[in-house]
Amino acid sequence: MSDVALENAKALKIKALSEIARLEAELRGWHDRISMAEHFIDQWNAFASGAVENPVESVFAEQNKTAPSPVKRKAIRNSKKEDVAEAARAIIRERNAPVPRAELFQALVQRGLTMEGSDPEMVLSTMLWRMRTRVARLKSGGYWLADEPYPEGNYYPAPPEDVRTEAKTLRGLIEAENHIVDRGEEPSMTTEEFSQARARLREIEEQYPLVFVEAPDL
Repeated sequence: MSDVALENAKALKIKALSEIARLEAELRGWHDRISMAEHFIDQWNAFASGAVENPVESVFAEQNKTAPSPVKRKAIRNSKKEDVAEAARAIIRERNAPVPRAELFQALVQRGLTMEGSDPEMVLSTMLWRMRTRVARLKSGGYWLADEPYPEGNYYPAPPEDVRTEAKTLRGLIEAENHIVDRGEEPSMTTEEFSQARARLREIEEQYPLVFVEAPDL
């Protein structure tokens, strides 16, 4: 069996487990509805047959005698989104590659994290969206570290606000200095200062290429 076939089989298994969990939760809900409907039918038959002399008292007596105690469902206590995000980052680092949602979900469950609901994988997606400064979802697929570039997936993290401000300031200084030189006036910056400003701006643009190429006014 090829490696691709093996990975496809693993992905299919993870997807099937997630779907089973969702269907089991949905099935429990339908069983509850059936119980409610059957109880209503029994009470309706009691009224319709005239077998009870005092319908109201009889109904309450019957309910107290035969109605099952309400099922106390255990409240879902999902793991904190912060814990899920940090565990996800650890998994991504270990694999050193973007991790698809289904695989990431299964790996997190294996580490003891809880993400329950009608669609557990969607619960994970929501958690990671809220922690998008820690974990990013790539357009090319899979989750990656939000603060680290992934050129293969054309992903580059957004620069911090102080870096954006620095880039804007440097670009303004360089453009102003070029205008001064073009007019034949005395430069306001030394050659060394001008070279340092250009080098620093180039360094920022190389670190955040997509951001500054797509938004040159920063």
